[in-house]
Amino acid sequence: MITRKTRRGIVVLVILTAVSFWLSRKQDIYITEPVSGLDPKLNYVLRDFELQFYDENGQPTMNLQAPVLRNDPKLQLGTIEQPVIKLNRSGMVWRLGSESATVTADKEHVNLLGLVHVQRVDPATGNRVELNTRQVHIEVTTQIASTDQPVSIFDGYNQVDAIGFELDMKTDQFKLKQQVKAYYAIN
Repeated sequence: MITRKTRRGIVVLVILTAVSFWLSRKQDIYITEPVSGLDPKLNYVLRDFELQFYDENGQPTMNLQAPVLRNDPKLQLGTIEQPVIKLNRSGMVWRLGSESATVTADKEHVNLLGLVHVQRVDPATGNRVELNTRQVHIEVTTQIASTDQPVSIFDGYNQVDAIGFELDMKTDQFKLKQQVKAYYAIN
């Protein structure tokens, strides 16, 4: 049996709990004022990040993964360590990887640096073409990739070596610039 003193203690405890809850809820409700005067050109580092881009129909067009992305607002340049870029274009899947990359502030120019490996796969047939070089400059809007460095292209059977190339990823056509040597497999 509960004594009168215990009953009063329980009632007081319940009232105090209700008042504390009401006061804490009232403090949580506040309106945040917009922050003004911040410089949008921030110096930042992202680690183990992944960016996914979609077209106007909601279909994935590009995926970028890397262990580190650094933005330098003074240079207006982003640097990416070991980027892996996956592009879905005209039924083809392009995979680009390199030791590092730089991206301009307007996001229109990407330079892949170091060992650059580009692979194009046709998911319908499984056919693939691999391209290896030391540097690739990508124009994002026009989707043109180019280099003046030695390049090696291999399709599983045949190999082509050249100095420099220009690749149109929209039309899936490329132009080799100079000193072209081709090695064809004979079936």
